[in-house]
Amino acid sequence: MGGEFNIIDCISIYGTQIQIGGVFKRFKMNKSPIAPNTVKRKKLDDALSYFTEAREPIKVRGNLHLQLCLDSLENISTTKGLQPEHILELIDVIGTCKHAESISARLIKFLIPATFVPEKAIVKTISYLCTNKPSTNMQCLLLRWILVIYDYIDTKDDIHKLYGLIFFFLDNQTMMPYVCHLLFLLTRKEDVRMFRVRKLLSLQNRVGAQPYLIGLLSIYKLYYPNLVSMVLPKNKKLFFPSKDGKWKIVVEKVQLSRVNQNTLDTTVASERLQLADSSQIRGAPRSKRRKIDPVPIVHSNASSNIGNPGKDTVEAMLYKNKPFVQVSDLKALMQRPDYIEPPSQIGAVLRNELLQHYMSYSFDAVTVTRFSYWLQAILYEEILDRTVTVEDKERIDGLLTRVVSFSKFLQEGIPAVDQFLARFLHRWNGEDFRVHIFRLISYHRICSFQRLHDNILEPLRKLYFCSSVYFKCQVIHCLTALLHNLAAFEWPRVQESNKADEVDGQTPSILSSLFHEETEEFEGVVTLLELVRYISDMCVLGQQMDDSHNLLIHINLNFMELVASLFSQYNIPVVPFPVKDIFMRPFLLENAMGPARVCSIITMYKNSLELQKRQTIGTEYDEVINKKAIIRKCNDLILDVSDALLRNRAFTRKVDGSFFNFNPQDYSESLKVKEDVFTVYLHQAFLGFAMKFLKETQPIEQFGHPRGIKGVKETYFEFLEREHLDDIPKYNKVFIRKGNQSTTSAG
Repeated sequence: MGGEFNIIDCISIYGTQIQIGGVFKRFKMNKSPIAPNTVKRKKLDDALSYFTEAREPIKVRGNLHLQLCLDSLENISTTKGLQPEHILELIDVIGTCKHAESISARLIKFLIPATFVPEKAIVKTISYLCTNKPSTNMQCLLLRWILVIYDYIDTKDDIHKLYGLIFFFLDNQTMMPYVCHLLFLLTRKEDVRMFRVRKLLSLQNRVGAQPYLIGLLSIYKLYYPNLVSMVLPKNKKLFFPSKDGKWKIVVEKVQLSRVNQNTLDTTVASERLQLADSSQIRGAPRSKRRKIDPVPIVHSNASSNIGNPGKDTVEAMLYKNKPFVQVSDLKALMQRPDYIEPPSQIGAVLRNELLQHYMSYSFDAVTVTRFSYWLQAILYEEILDRTVTVEDKERIDGLLTRVVSFSKFLQEGIPAVDQFLARFLHRWNGEDFRVHIFRLISYHRICSFQRLHDNILEPLRKLYFCSSVYFKCQVIHCLTALLHNLAAFEWPRVQESNKADEVDGQTPSILSSLFHEETEEFEGVVTLLELVRYISDMCVLGQQMDDSHNLLIHINLNFMELVASLFSQYNIPVVPFPVKDIFMRPFLLENAMGPARVCSIITMYKNSLELQKRQTIGTEYDEVINKKAIIRKCNDLILDVSDALLRNRAFTRKVDGSFFNFNPQDYSESLKVKEDVFTVYLHQAFLGFAMKFLKETQPIEQFGHPRGIKGVKETYFEFLEREHLDDIPKYNKVFIRKGNQSTTSAG
């Protein structure tokens, strides 16, 4: 046969009795093990039956059966979650209040969904609140539960129909914060009515300007500014601070474990198919436990239609509102974006690229406002209102990465992020999440310089002057990126919004801001000018502190190149001139990179000033900046560099504002410094190039002094171009006239 017959196999397959020698022998069989899921399901059913089938109030003290059932529910709900039908059963138990309040309070904590929360459960909860059977504390706890699982409710149409009923709960001062929060999430345009505005204003007069009332009024004012006459605070605080952060983490953990399990099941099935031909199938290795991601995932019970992507995607969208979860691609999104219902998990925009396109294209003010609120709340809960541990850093790093990516996608800053930075930077150690914090700072929205100074610049300055040179380089690079963002995106956006204010109902253009935030009046040009001066001072002091470190000088020169091109590239109506001392140390470097790039920057300044002079510029900024003073400073700089580098006159121009307005012998008679010490062939940065030029052009026996290059400057400039120092020859062509060796000016 195919192999030796095994009697044990026969026993295990055919039963417990076999005949050996005419005698029946009975063997005891091992029962097949019961699956763990079956055991848990039985425990869950028993626990639910204990609460739902009890006709009398359950005794609390000394009831071991009660404690076992509560422990079973807690274990299952916090690991696997409860199914919708189980949540409905427990809502009936809690709402009827037939058991002690301590039992009902614990049962509410166990209402953690495994997949989603049926809308019927929320409707039932609100109905039980109207009976006044639950105490005020229980009613508040039920409202807190609705807020915790709000993103996991399948639909909200029936809940919204109860808007007016929920509004009446505002009379209860204890429930008011949670009712305002729920109304904030449910409010639509048709819900804003004058009698409700009056009610909220009267409540505000009674209890004061509470954040939750201001938050609800802000969404009302967003729909109908003419109905809400109160002035809302410009710096929005956290309207609805959450007290249930740990509860939310448990819910997110259950949801994430479900998603991971589905992914793992798919992976294992694929691996088993691939290994079907092998003689032995090994189980997949246990995956490393993932951290809880605070960014939600778009889900809905309407996702059952997703299985037919070609059906009911575009056609049905033409006739009815379609949940966003059923939109398959960008083409379907662009058909009728106004008829797409955004998901309740609005925070999922950070992980869903299609949802990002929807938000940026639709310009839905309510969706944007709710996203801003969600982002502000999650940043406060995850970073500001808790002590960040080593285990938390990976999760927060992922959150900030998505925020940076979304800001880059929008090409504008997010007001909620700016408010977060204003608080976080004052206690930042300069190390945690450094890369992401610097990226977020570079996307900061334009505002008054005083506000920018207090929120961003001052905290960075304190860290700048007590850190290493590499941190200084990162700070200057970050502020340079901030200046670029303000000039390239924020300034045109402000100009366009000012023009759009004159025309009502104008279609938003590509530069229009997605976030509409009321800020104080300020002059954008003043902010740019003050920022340039501030960064210039930091560059100069940083060069002095770190002894002209080459990397820091390189970063500073990048900043100066940006400043020199603000007018020519970004049409900023002024040409700001930084502190002139910022050019001194780069010009005196031992590295040729410094003097060459200084010459390039001066050339850029000359082009910008000449371009500004040719164009007709309005006089509205003449009071902000003195154009004649800037031209005079630029001309002084041109003369100083030309005299030192090209005309052998480093110490002949002794006027105020000159680099070399001193006599070296005034400091030491033994200091024999000649006027050509900073020429292009004797400068310490170019001396090596001069010697190389002489070796290539002269025989060894006739090798002379570098001063001999003075007579063959044109050939020497060709040599410098070959050595990739073409900024010096370009500078010579622009500013030095042949013949009388005079120097041209900027204007």
